[in-house]
Amino acid sequence: SIVQEASVSVPLGSLQTRLIAGQIPDWSGYEYQQPTLNPFTTHNLLYDFTLPTLYTGAGMQYTRGKWLTKWVVSNMNTSKRNSNERAPAFAYRVDYSKGEFNGFGFAGVHGKAPNFSGNILDADGNSVAQTDSRIDLFEADAYFIRGDLTVQGQLSYGRQRKASITPAEDGSLRDATWYGASALLAYKFIPRWEMIGRF
Repeated sequence: SIVQEASVSVPLGSLQTRLIAGQIPDWSGYEYQQPTLNPFTTHNLLYDFTLPTLYTGAGMQYTRGKWLTKWVVSNMNTSKRNSNERAPAFAYRVDYSKGEFNGFGFAGVHGKAPNFSGNILDADGNSVAQTDSRIDLFEADAYFIRGDLTVQGQLSYGRQRKASITPAEDGSLRDATWYGASALLAYKFIPRWEMIGRF
């Protein structure tokens, strides 16, 4: 789909409690999906290979002091699927702005995702294509931005049931697991000249 986001945010009683719905970009990690908010032309590898693209569904967003919490019940990555294909997921994010310059957050996704481990044998020995299987993703990130200095980081962990490409010794499918870390450091020498490194 060429639609990146099509969402609504409706206040319920106050501006601090909102109903959110529609097609919502994933909010995991320190990098934003929108190209205008990303200093590089590419994203980090955790973003490209382990995080969902978007959610299509409905949820809530709460702001309480320095805390921002949001969650959504949705179909995950619907733009990459055929019509009427379902991938139910529960996604959430919690952020804390410690002060003017720094903060941290964590996000998670629990639901169904495509299983690319190949075909399996059924009870009769016939080759059967894998169906979606349960996925659990969790990540934590933090930032410090003050003046010319920017420091951002992210830790991620994920697991998908029976999705490992390499089977166990007895031929059964194992769970696929992954983890990673990403950091971005930037320093602005002058308003138009910034040195940025991502690791």
